[in-house]
Amino acid sequence: MTIKKVSPRNEDLLEEIYKISLEKGYAKSRDIAGALIISPATVTERFKKLQEAGYVNYEKYGGVTLTPEGIQIAERTLKSHHAIRRLLELAGVDSIIANRDACMMEHGLSQDSYGKLISFIDCIEENCKTRN
Repeated sequence: MTIKKVSPRNEDLLEEIYKISLEKGYAKSRDIAGALIISPATVTERFKKLQEAGYVNYEKYGGVTLTPEGIQIAERTLKSHHAIRRLLELAGVDSIIANRDACMMEHGLSQDSYGKLISFIDCIEENCKTRN
């Protein structure tokens, strides 16, 4: 399945919906607004646009859930974030800074680059284990 290009802001929104939904089964605009530090009105507007694009199921005054396409984008964004953060931490970057930088770098990573990055990180981690 080919994923249409989604803006970094919307990738962040889908990622946050995904994380909250893992805990609660759904997310509400106030959950997302608090996590991303944006207004609930902005979140609601973006929910509507993401629903039109086919990434979420949204009910006014209810919750929002991800469609299969939304889940795919959210999981890929989250995995990219974790991979980049791991690489930065292996390079000695403080975990708070690594997390912030990974947020900026996670968007637009191709599937090929992501796969190679994971292999590279695994290799580095394995070599670090054998040296210790």
